[in-house]
Amino acid sequence: MIFRNTRVKTVIAFALCASIIFGTVSFLSRKPIKAVDRGFLSYTPSQQDIDDAKKKRAEAKQKADEASNRVNELQQEKSQLSGELAELQGLSDEQMAQYREISEQYAAALIAKQEALDAYIESQENLLNKRQEYAERIGVMFAYENKSTLEILLSSDSLAGFFTNLELISLIGDADLQMIDQLTIAMDDAELKNQLALQEAEDMQAIADQKMAELKELESRIGVTEAALEDTSTSLSRWQQKEDEFQAEADRLDDEIRELQRQREEEERRQASLTATAAAKRASETKAATPTPKPSSSGNSGGGNSGSGNSGGGSAPVGAKMTWPYPGDYTVYSGYGMRYHPVYHYDKMHWGVDLGGTYGNPIVAAADGTVIKVEEPVEGQNTGSVNYGNYCVIDHGNGISTCYAHCRDVYVAVGDKVTAGQTIAECGSTGASTGPHLHFEVRVNGQKVDPVPYIKG
Repeated sequence: MIFRNTRVKTVIAFALCASIIFGTVSFLSRKPIKAVDRGFLSYTPSQQDIDDAKKKRAEAKQKADEASNRVNELQQEKSQLSGELAELQGLSDEQMAQYREISEQYAAALIAKQEALDAYIESQENLLNKRQEYAERIGVMFAYENKSTLEILLSSDSLAGFFTNLELISLIGDADLQMIDQLTIAMDDAELKNQLALQEAEDMQAIADQKMAELKELESRIGVTEAALEDTSTSLSRWQQKEDEFQAEADRLDDEIRELQRQREEEERRQASLTATAAAKRASETKAATPTPKPSSSGNSGGGNSGSGNSGGGSAPVGAKMTWPYPGDYTVYSGYGMRYHPVYHYDKMHWGVDLGGTYGNPIVAAADGTVIKVEEPVEGQNTGSVNYGNYCVIDHGNGISTCYAHCRDVYVAVGDKVTAGQTIAECGSTGASTGPHLHFEVRVNGQKVDPVPYIKG
């Protein structure tokens, strides 16, 4: 017996060790746990989890918007700098063309200056030569003038030659004087041209120097603008990357929020189903435990049956007695459960059923009860407001209540007693709705359950 117990203990110990080892290996080999997982235990995201994710998403979107604004500012700055750079480069090209033109004029002025200087030198040389010739003639004429008229006559071939010699001496003297005067005038003119050419060359040099200074200043401004443009382009790329990152984070959080909401709504639906099942089970047990009335006591048993019906308000028997709340159209256009929401554009739990679809059609109470809530943010309007829009809630006792949403008008007030089939509202499309219909809910002890078993039971 002792050996047998020891053997059993050994087997149990081995099994425990194997369980721990394989459990550890299994745990280490698992994929990364999502944010909504809490280890091995099942976890239902709370509203706080969803609110925290929404807060993070709002922060990410705010940062993305700030980055987008900064991107727009930098794009405008870049555009402005690009325009300034193009303008400066255009000015630089214009100034360079002017500088080349002035440089050509300066070169021409230097040539003119040299030509004027050469002409001036040539005029001086001609004047000196003419003066030398004139001096020589003066000497000859001086020799003639020292001769007597008789000597000139005797040296002449004839009387005509005598008068010719006298006239030539006089003409040569006059011509030389005239020539010297002309040469002096020409030399003065050449000197003036030389001075003008020199001044023009100096002026063109000054203009060329000024243009070169302007060009250097433009090149400096172009360099500064190019550097600023490069810095702006770098900043723009950096902020565009930030914008993309923040937007990607916001999108990721959108997906996370949808997943959190899906898990939460799925759990709420599961809990509601469990509650409804438990209520139905209790009602069934109550019904089974109720003794069958004898024929002789039918009057009293009727009262007992009435009490039994009230005590099972959240059960199938009471639900089976509910009146269809949208008379004339007995189609369920959108059922209870997860669906893609037509307004919010993501998967969302639909906590009721959508019935009917005509503005102004009557909506009736599904069962006897007391109105416990009325909200009419847009009373008398077909559309407007958010969520349920205009709606009312009726308490039927025993933890069961019904809700009638998206109404155009609600005819009842809080505290009113209503009966099954009584008109309580008009069909509309107020709140989060895309068209006229009745959103109808059944609530059991505060939990929203599938209404169909109650109105079709």
